[in-house]
Amino acid sequence: MNLVLRYHKTFLVILILIWGMGYPVMKVGLAYCPPLIFAGLRAMLGGLVLAMLALRSGEALNLQENWRAMLASLVFNVLLFFGSSAIAIKFLPSGIASVLLYAQPIMVGVLAHFLLNEILTQRKFIGLLVGFLGVAIISYKGLTGDLSLYGIGMGLLSALGWAFGTVFIKRKNPRSIYWFISLPFLVGGLGLCLIGLALGEHPSEIIWNMPFLITLFWGSVIGLATSWVIWFNLVKVGDASTLSANTFLVPVVSMAGGAVLLNESVPLSLFVGGALVIYSIYLVNRPAPATTETSK
Repeated sequence: MNLVLRYHKTFLVILILIWGMGYPVMKVGLAYCPPLIFAGLRAMLGGLVLAMLALRSGEALNLQENWRAMLASLVFNVLLFFGSSAIAIKFLPSGIASVLLYAQPIMVGVLAHFLLNEILTQRKFIGLLVGFLGVAIISYKGLTGDLSLYGIGMGLLSALGWAFGTVFIKRKNPRSIYWFISLPFLVGGLGLCLIGLALGEHPSEIIWNMPFLITLFWGSVIGLATSWVIWFNLVKVGDASTLSANTFLVPVVSMAGGAVLLNESVPLSLFVGGALVIYSIYLVNRPAPATTETSK
């Protein structure tokens, strides 16, 4: 943790690159595995890696004290965020799925005002309106059949789960990051696999080739275990809405990665809506003059 905090700007850049490339990489993996089973395998493998690190570091589990917090993390960070995002990636181009997910900073701005006492100023409020307009511009084609309306819904649901999970980790401030991430993902990963089986997914659909194994490794060890340890350590000590807003660069990286790795086209609506989302997050986090800005 001390290393992450000491070089927090460097680790924030690393985090943005990991998450930005995550969607194009996961899009490749989903070609060889059903979405919920894939998400469940990633969660269980990433949780196992973090559990091993927790045991190696000697961190105390304190399950009796932390089980409620871990249950909330299971619901928000695994089932809602992780499960819904896997489905969104399956039904949407990676860049659009990423931009929908990164409406999360807008949601965090609202939640942090009510739950973390991070004041929502007039400037921030206007920024939120601009952000929702951007998301609407990105999403409107789903109503005409060009994009999956179901995928758009799952993308927004994943953003909401991540937003609640971010605010919750800030309020709870757990002492053991490893255990706080690993146990919910171990249990939630198994749950996602079972939900996938109940909805008709089957392990026989998995194609165990090298591209799938590489994306599974990336998604679990790098995209989950590594990135979430960085993220939670940064959230514990920083302003939640400001930190979340810094992730506006992730959709830009993701769109570039989707174009390069997946040869995806980028519609004009994505540029317009994405620009509005980025501008809104800038407004939400831009320091306001103390003499002119009033609280909203």
